[in-house]
Amino acid sequence: MRTRVRKAFSGMVWLSLLGLAWLLAVAGVQAQTSSPDVAMVTKLSGPATYWNKGEQKQPAPVQAFMKVRQGDYFKIPPESTLQILYFASGRQETWKGPVTLLAGPEESKIEGKMPPSSPEVKLLPARVGKRIDCAPLPLPRSSVRYSGVIQTMGPLCAEARKDLKDAESIYQSLRQQVATDDLTPELYYLSVLAEYQQYPEMEKLLNSMLAKRPGDPALKRMQDWVRRRGQSAP
Repeated sequence: MRTRVRKAFSGMVWLSLLGLAWLLAVAGVQAQTSSPDVAMVTKLSGPATYWNKGEQKQPAPVQAFMKVRQGDYFKIPPESTLQILYFASGRQETWKGPVTLLAGPEESKIEGKMPPSSPEVKLLPARVGKRIDCAPLPLPRSSVRYSGVIQTMGPLCAEARKDLKDAESIYQSLRQQVATDDLTPELYYLSVLAEYQQYPEMEKLLNSMLAKRPGDPALKRMQDWVRRRGQSAP
């Protein structure tokens, strides 16, 4: 009897290990087929579409504040404008249609016919793009995983307070370098505030962003998310 029980138990363990190995293999394949986030659409005026041959072949509408993955194609029609910030290089491109673009790791490449005008290019500090890339915010197409569980951080340490103070200084400096309707500085500061769960300050910042872009769906989703987390925080 004991021999049979041992065999049955061993068989169950073996099947569990096989199942775990299969799940890990599937996760590995998915990780390999999913392109990394390389940029963000920081401003969009007019319609535009995107597609990625590795993920989706049918064009979909571009959304403001959506993450851009390497290998994404963008079709910008006449009268439309698209602004992209690349995380690794800090390169900010503003394109006017008609033009078709391919997102690379650090900049865009023109596909097909040359556009009527060259893009406006600015180089922002690399730390700005990197903080936005890693921000635990519910952004469209984001690969960043953010937990729904509120974890108490406790009082901020001296290093955290300094990081927040430096981030505010960078935000104020960026605000003077970009156009009024460019919310890249706010996105950067919002990302740093999110890392430290500063929900009241985040809500104030989002209110000012919505004042510049009333009714923006992505900003309203972030505002609702911040409010829920702020109410749930101990």
